[in-house]
Amino acid sequence: MYAVVTNCTREKLDFASPARDLYRGPSVQRVVKVVDEARSQGMPVSLYIISARYGLVGEHDVLEPYDETLSGKSHEEIKRWARAVGLHTAFRRLAEANKVILVVTKAYYIAVEDVACQYDVYVLAPFRACGRWIKTGNFDRHIALRKLLKSLWSSASPEGTRRRRRGSGDRE
Repeated sequence: MYAVVTNCTREKLDFASPARDLYRGPSVQRVVKVVDEARSQGMPVSLYIISARYGLVGEHDVLEPYDETLSGKSHEEIKRWARAVGLHTAFRRLAEANKVILVVTKAYYIAVEDVACQYDVYVLAPFRACGRWIKTGNFDRHIALRKLLKSLWSSASPEGTRRRRRGSGDRE
């Protein structure tokens, strides 16, 4: 199973909603769209969001809107917050059971960095990161996510293997 983890955004709906709908910022909406596209092609993908209030939440968890962010906080404050909300424990469980792809801003990466560096996690970001870092810009991470998911799925699935063989000139 693949687990895509992104972070919350300032722009939210004004009423309790599933996390995938609550966050209205374009970064979350683009990631949701890519995850939905991957699922429509049969890929087993789950979506999680690091919430500045609730910690790591599943896309269908219903959340009340809030006005909090990790942006602008010091490294120490972010790491203290992550421990307090149980983010490290939740992220560790996720990484032990899934191939994790982080699509987060720097502050939210700092929140999971200590745990992420212990696992073979993909990190799509414009900043240097441990794990399998894929350098992206701030506004094209969803494009890199789409390419990575397609690549992982085609190399892992029997259908993808057959497609690669056909594409390389071999006949079945």
